[in-house]
Amino acid sequence: MQAIILLAGYGSRLARDDIPHKSLLPFGDDTLLSRHLRILQDLGLEKTVLVVGHNRDAVKDYVGGLDLTLPIEFVDNPDYLTTGNTLSLILGLRGREGDLLVMDGDVLYPREVLEKYVTNCKPPSFAIVPVDIDDTEATKVLLDDTGYIHSFVTKRDLTDEEKARYKCAGEALGFFLLTPELTRRLIALCDARPDDFLSTLWEIPFSEVAPGAQIQPFFIVTDGCMEIDTQEDYDQALSQHRENPEIY
Repeated sequence: MQAIILLAGYGSRLARDDIPHKSLLPFGDDTLLSRHLRILQDLGLEKTVLVVGHNRDAVKDYVGGLDLTLPIEFVDNPDYLTTGNTLSLILGLRGREGDLLVMDGDVLYPREVLEKYVTNCKPPSFAIVPVDIDDTEATKVLLDDTGYIHSFVTKRDLTDEEKARYKCAGEALGFFLLTPELTRRLIALCDARPDDFLSTLWEIPFSEVAPGAQIQPFFIVTDGCMEIDTQEDYDQALSQHRENPEIY
């Protein structure tokens, strides 16, 4: 299995000029990025692909200094400022074979969360954490009546119809496992309708390919998982890390 980490974004909401990229936010002796890579290395993944954009050279230099045995490949997204992360996803997926683990680069999580997900869950699937159903910003995952993922709703509230027809399983954490078939379908969709998807978040095209694809939810009940978008998020994540260093 190969992993793809999406790292192209600018991180404007974080507003940290003291570091070249938000994936380099420090947590103890590590950063978000070094944690991802060391855990993936320990899991024995074949390769990790880093999709880079903002300050790409600084990210590449940083990774080059980590003394990893995990093979690393870089894919550049030159249009990261004017597109959504769907483009980064598609660029990372092209030419890959076999099952794939895709990760957003701005998530802090206990080590065992990723380890259990990769070793215990079969693709296609999405890791899901609890969420307030009325959280407008959250990436809410809707399940159909068979228990498979039907769609994703982000940056808006659920409609009354959605609440009536589907179960809200929680929030997509930013880890998902793809089969070759689902990867091909996603690339074909975005290639056929680039104007509809390449400026969007990845949740939008996934909502079109999910129905009938039998994508499983993988429920994470362990505390300590956080997406870091703002300085407030980072402060909270850093506090969690300091209070419970043994789980990270």
